[in-house]
Amino acid sequence: MNKLTLTAISLVLCTIVYSQQNTLVLKKKSKTTAYFWKGSTIAFQLKNKQWEKGEIVKIQQDSFYIKPIIVQYSFMGADTTHMPVAGFSLSDIYAFPKPGVRVGSINGRTQPFISGSHVRWYWLKSGWIFRMGGLGYAGLNLLNGISKNDFSFAENKTKLGIAAAALLTGVLLGKLYKPTFRLGEKYHLDVFNLSK
Repeated sequence: MNKLTLTAISLVLCTIVYSQQNTLVLKKKSKTTAYFWKGSTIAFQLKNKQWEKGEIVKIQQDSFYIKPIIVQYSFMGADTTHMPVAGFSLSDIYAFPKPGVRVGSINGRTQPFISGSHVRWYWLKSGWIFRMGGLGYAGLNLLNGISKNDFSFAENKTKLGIAAAALLTGVLLGKLYKPTFRLGEKYHLDVFNLSK
């Protein structure tokens, strides 16, 4: 056999072997949001609100198996622990983290890192900028009034009202912001078989 024929046969065999994998597909209505396959890392929240993160070991038609990973950080570096393989049904999944939200271990519990993540416009979406702006504006008015020795609530009620409105807006945005995609009407998880 010549080298070209042997290479072609090898490529066809590799394609056939690779194409018999199942793939998890996260969709928003009919639009695909994310893919997960054997060997990729996945993070998700179960219906009991517990977070899981690990490497996918096997995907079946209605379930998948992961090797959970726990990374603990200290001053000496990071320590990675691989746990025994765990299986989950697709119906067990409650939510997935939004793009940019990192999921890791804190004190042995897997959970999302909201503030340290790379979410677009996080400071605005979570209301942090409004809370800091409201507190800063109120503090500045208070310090100016005290330094001039003529501070009174009656004269500054408009300025303090603006600061309170900004603070309240920030608190409300913080309560409404969710770092996850909840599975249900809008989002759903499917298994896609590449060999079909």
